[in-house]
Amino acid sequence: MKVLAVLGSPIRKRNSETLVNKVIESVKDHVSKDVSLEVDVVSVQSLKVSPCVACDRCTRIKGCVFQDDMIYLYKAFNESDIILFASPLYFNSVSAQAKAIIDRCQAIFSSKYVLKDPMIDRDRKRLGLFISTAGVDMNDDPELFKGTLPVMDLFFRSINTEYLGNLFVGNVDRVKVMDNPEALDSAKEWGLVLAEKFEAE
Repeated sequence: MKVLAVLGSPIRKRNSETLVNKVIESVKDHVSKDVSLEVDVVSVQSLKVSPCVACDRCTRIKGCVFQDDMIYLYKAFNESDIILFASPLYFNSVSAQAKAIIDRCQAIFSSKYVLKDPMIDRDRKRLGLFISTAGVDMNDDPELFKGTLPVMDLFFRSINTEYLGNLFVGNVDRVKVMDNPEALDSAKEWGLVLAEKFEAE
């Protein structure tokens, strides 16, 4: 089993990363001992990913014109069984760094639907979870994370990953995730769900 976690926050060791770590710990705790587990945690802080410039080269030639760290991510998406994608909520969407990664998946989309020569194994079973945090209390705005949903849905579909759901935590300006037992328990529960779902495939 390979778990890929993409940390979409430009700041390390904060709320969304804490949730990612708890999910990973829970996956490790609940997966069968005979399953070989590999975890790859990638932070946008250490990546160089150019934004898509809509040059349409990927509709003519397989791959992307930019030879940057997305090359690594294309390969990692393809080889992973579980993909955790985390980002704080910025202006009702994912961070600019996370969105750059998502937009660059246009190359995968084009390879599948235009060139008919997929960059990604369409038969491999992958499980996806989106993790996001926001400063605003969700009780004050029940649709706080609504703007992220179509973005993440299309992202997971582009990389042929079953979008299992979301782990949303609000009010982090007042209560950090580390001090929120309910949020940490939710992360652990998602780890259990992912481990069981993987082994059931």
